[in-house]
Amino acid sequence: MILALNKYFAVLRTNWIQALEYRANAIVGIIAILSGLFIEYQIWSLIFSVQGYETVKGFTFQELIIFIFLSIIIGQLKSSWHSSGEMIRGIRTGEINKYLIRPVSYFWYHFMMFIGFNSLYYIVYSVILILFAFIFPGSIFHSLLHIIGFLISLIISIYLSYCIYFIMICFAFWFGEVRSLVVGYNLAMLILSGQYIPIRFFPDKVLNIINWTPIRYLVDFPVSIATGILPISQWGIHFIVAIFWCVILSIISSKIYSFGIKDYEAYGS
Repeated sequence: MILALNKYFAVLRTNWIQALEYRANAIVGIIAILSGLFIEYQIWSLIFSVQGYETVKGFTFQELIIFIFLSIIIGQLKSSWHSSGEMIRGIRTGEINKYLIRPVSYFWYHFMMFIGFNSLYYIVYSVILILFAFIFPGSIFHSLLHIIGFLISLIISIYLSYCIYFIMICFAFWFGEVRSLVVGYNLAMLILSGQYIPIRFFPDKVLNIINWTPIRYLVDFPVSIATGILPISQWGIHFIVAIFWCVILSIISSKIYSFGIKDYEAYGS
């Protein structure tokens, strides 16, 4: 058991070191967050001022901007551009063969790679959140319980996101190139997950569909906990549903990978 954990932590450490070699990526990420927030600020300030709104769907202007700011950060933390591209290339070119003859899980190996590569973002964005909480006290993390709830929901969000990426990547066993699928998913999630528009603003019919999927737990759930919008009394049922989706997507990931390996013929090797 300890040896098994050590080999995956070695992958995590290796990718953490690699991430440090590309520190400029964190700066680019911060610029992306600030530029996105600036655009959202301009749009919503115009809507509030022209229409004369005090609140929109229960959000004041300040609350809405804070919610969007956190949503953009969470959206960045669960991104898997790097690891998904490498996995797709490995399946297409036959590089996956080396994992088939080694005592490692393809799923967990790349999950650790995913965490390791994004670890620099986790640190930088955590500093941003801490500074934000000190500069604007009371705006987020109203209590220690909210911090704990946010961290747990964030871990669930990252895991769910990875599982969804893994399932899409496994289609490369049959179709060879599925990067367009991943790109399409990323673009769709910018809106559907609530990264730029809170899902509470969606029509009821769309929201009812989202509530039956894990999408709600990718961005909206952790941000709602951090901002205090979701009452503590409702956390329990949402955590149960989120963990349920973790189990379901883990099973689907395992099954589709097993089916893919059976059909895999190492065309590119």
